[in-house]
Amino acid sequence: MAYLALYRAWRPQGFSEVVGQEQTVTAIRNAVRTGRLAHAYLFSGPRGTGKTSVAKIISKAANCEDLRDGEPCNQCSSCQDINNGNFMDVIEIDAASNRGIDEIRDLREKVRILPAQGKCKVYIIDEVHMLTNEAFNALLKTLEEPPDSVIFILATTESNKIPATIRSRCQSYQFRLLTLPEITQRLQEVAAVNEMNIEESALQLMARRAQGGLRDALGTLDQVYSYKGPNITKQDVLEALGLVDDVFIAELMDKVFANDTTGLLSLLATAVGQGKEPEQLVRETVQYLRDLMFYITMGHTAELTVVTNDTLSLLEKQRNLVNTDKLLQALRLMTDSIQKLRFSESQRLTLEITFLELAALFAAPTVVVTEKTEKKRETVTQTQPAQNKAQSKAPDPLWAKILAGVKEVKVPTHALLSQGKLLGIKDDTAYIGYRKGYKFHKERMEEKANREILEGVLKELSGRTIEVQFIFLDDDQYNDIIVKKAIELFGPEIVEIKD
Repeated sequence: MAYLALYRAWRPQGFSEVVGQEQTVTAIRNAVRTGRLAHAYLFSGPRGTGKTSVAKIISKAANCEDLRDGEPCNQCSSCQDINNGNFMDVIEIDAASNRGIDEIRDLREKVRILPAQGKCKVYIIDEVHMLTNEAFNALLKTLEEPPDSVIFILATTESNKIPATIRSRCQSYQFRLLTLPEITQRLQEVAAVNEMNIEESALQLMARRAQGGLRDALGTLDQVYSYKGPNITKQDVLEALGLVDDVFIAELMDKVFANDTTGLLSLLATAVGQGKEPEQLVRETVQYLRDLMFYITMGHTAELTVVTNDTLSLLEKQRNLVNTDKLLQALRLMTDSIQKLRFSESQRLTLEITFLELAALFAAPTVVVTEKTEKKRETVTQTQPAQNKAQSKAPDPLWAKILAGVKEVKVPTHALLSQGKLLGIKDDTAYIGYRKGYKFHKERMEEKANREILEGVLKELSGRTIEVQFIFLDDDQYNDIIVKKAIELFGPEIVEIKD
């Protein structure tokens, strides 16, 4: 006999074997016990949570010759034929490839034919949201008044795409994501039966990566089992799935928080050299940042997705280095970069730029200006001696407005721009200076996308088109050079945009 994948071999054969979904299973089992099965069901929920499995159990229960307290016997000819896929009156339809009105019209004609083998015909339509509007309309009347010997079971992962007219004619059940303990327990049962020796950390990793889908977890176990045999470690799971170790991600984030760009680029080069996919590396980082944010908020009660006991000490240290506001900005930056990586011609370059932007984001100071502090600043400025004005001048209010406007549009651009300084504006050109140590920031701001964001904010503030030029400033004589550049470009008076 051909090898049967674990998720198929461990498909539940009765309601009692379904993992999770207690409310749904209890309601349907009671309906079977009392002979009150509905003519149409709509099962919605994430993939791999049991929708098709429960549909198969209903089809067996509707045709079973020896029901036992609402459970199919799995011994009679009808149950065995359904289990083997040989039962003529259980028809599975993939709506993704049979989505047109012609297929549904053909179904409507066949519905009228009496069952050929069992007591009831069951139509299981998977991914039903893929049907066209015309196909849904053609199915509508049949769903409303089907023959007594027909049951429709519609399954979908996107219930929002199901027309209300269809939903109102079905009993709807929402399948939930499975919990980590539920998935782990089933993996342990499968491992015990198949005589696998699996490390606890490997089980936890597979269960977490399934993200609530038991089928995905069993598929992962099957893949790792084929790769390494019955003795499975955490490292085996990482290698088989092309994942990045959480210890590596924690070290990578240490470099980010320290703004150690040299060490950061070195670690990225190591990962790419080991064959890690850039997109997967970013996804792992997103999950790590998510864990860090939850750990900051909830402490040891947080349910972590990638962080294990091996990296908990690093997570504890990092929680004191960042705040949730910056983490939310970082998560937006990284999730946006996933889309960029998919269409990038140079994924490694995009990966490196993404992490350098991430480091710049965390390096940028978080300044909160209130009305009270603004008034205090004005008072201090007015009382300073004239000779110290050049050294203790309050931040340029125009520059503050520009930075705030850019931040509203795109946070990473704000992080790059904030390391510069507005020298002044003359003849519809704004001059922004950077220290030599911020060459990366200057070059990134000179790119078209970031330049357009800045020029758009300048136009909104001034009411006219203003071009931007970026200038390098000497590190050792920063203040003197600013004054020199300002006088050189604008004369003794610096031109400012006024409201």
